[in-house]
Amino acid sequence: MSVTQPDKNRRLLPRWQSSRRSIAAGELISVGRAEPDKLDDVHFEERKREWEETLSLEVGAELLGSAIVLNRTKEVETAARAIADAKSDTTLTLREMALRVLGATKELPKLNVVQTQLDKARIYAGISRLRGRLQEYPRSALEWVDLARLYTIIGQNEKAKRSIKIALYLTPEDRFVLRCAARFFVHIERADRALSLLQRAQATKQDPWLMAPEIAIAHVADLPSKTMRLARKELKRKIWSPRNRSELEGALGTFFLEGGSTGQARQMFHNSLEDPTENAIAQAQWAAERAQLEIAEKYLKLPTAHEARALHYRITGKWDRVIENCWQWAGYEPTSIRSMLMGSYAAAIAFEDGRTIIQFSSLGRDTEPHNTTLLNNLAVGFAYTGELEKAWETLGQVIVEEAPDLAQPALYATTGLLLFRTGDIEQGRAFYERAIAHPYSQKDSRVRAVALWHLVREEAHAKTKEFPLVFSRAQQATEKMKFPEIEAIRSRLPKR
Repeated sequence: MSVTQPDKNRRLLPRWQSSRRSIAAGELISVGRAEPDKLDDVHFEERKREWEETLSLEVGAELLGSAIVLNRTKEVETAARAIADAKSDTTLTLREMALRVLGATKELPKLNVVQTQLDKARIYAGISRLRGRLQEYPRSALEWVDLARLYTIIGQNEKAKRSIKIALYLTPEDRFVLRCAARFFVHIERADRALSLLQRAQATKQDPWLMAPEIAIAHVADLPSKTMRLARKELKRKIWSPRNRSELEGALGTFFLEGGSTGQARQMFHNSLEDPTENAIAQAQWAAERAQLEIAEKYLKLPTAHEARALHYRITGKWDRVIENCWQWAGYEPTSIRSMLMGSYAAAIAFEDGRTIIQFSSLGRDTEPHNTTLLNNLAVGFAYTGELEKAWETLGQVIVEEAPDLAQPALYATTGLLLFRTGDIEQGRAFYERAIAHPYSQKDSRVRAVALWHLVREEAHAKTKEFPLVFSRAQQATEKMKFPEIEAIRSRLPKR
């Protein structure tokens, strides 16, 4: 398979959203309707003076973000020119923001309209606002969490970690702070740290909202849960409302399902849907096929159930709806790249739409710039748009042997794709065969099937003599398999 799909074994982890209890920049990001106030003007002037004194690109980014939000771009053109300079050591995101300030809109890439929810100018303006607020109210733990969230969206994890640590120091037993901190440490691949944090907190022993991520993260880290037994005991007492136990029962349902106890899992998921959070709905939808669950349509219609709808439409093969909901999901939960992975996967499988693959993958790399899967998908996007030099350059940033096992078949297949598209058919075929024969592909029949059909597609595009044989082989290998990826790829095979 040329594009890596999101991890199908998704665990129920806490979502990280703005606290909505503070004057957080999360209001600017998630809601997108917060109006500038006098305090914003004060922060703008502070950043302007700081820029003039330091010429720091970081300060310049905050200054440009505030200028765009406040419509004061004429005052920061000097900073914008410095950041837009091709020789300056800056990121693509900052350069695009600088070009916008300078009015060089023709040089900006065309973006999906839903991406305006992730407007980086608002993120940097929000960071500026929060920094100013925290100078006045340094003990506001919720605003430290919101600042960490914004730093995480733009990939500044060290600054995010510092903010999280301050929030934990100020309120070590606060549910919201603990959930966000746990989510952050999982994000930076420190599940052990997240688990330790939850297990040390006294609040976890009595709060189902904290037991749920403790069980989920223990499962991710392959470490023992310290609340599993207590959670099951307390659930039997029925002391919590359906809403409060929703995510906990979803976490237990996932644990039972992956342990082979389908009946117990089905009961847990059923209970979790009595009055579910959007996270519990998404988890149940993820488990729907394996646990033979039916998710009521009323839950899929909830405004914030973007992830659940994307998963539902993927199962039913409505790929355009998958992409639509992935954009909405990305706007709702910008600290997670799962929406970007699924969106780029759907765009590749169903439409070979390089532009959309590039949009999703580039957006995800703002948060995780070195993520192997995003780099792989971005290379595929460039291949589909005919930008083969960029595709090879992007793929060259990944060392296959060091990638996770589940990503290696995709990396081999993407190498095969690029070789086919550059005319080296024999080597391209060999790399696809490596993808098909990989131990992970042999373990997961769907991964193997998708890799096979991608090989068929490339043989068809290249009009090779081997096409009939490869096509027959793929048909025989997948004749009893029914899942929408195969039909999507077959429907786009060129006529011969």
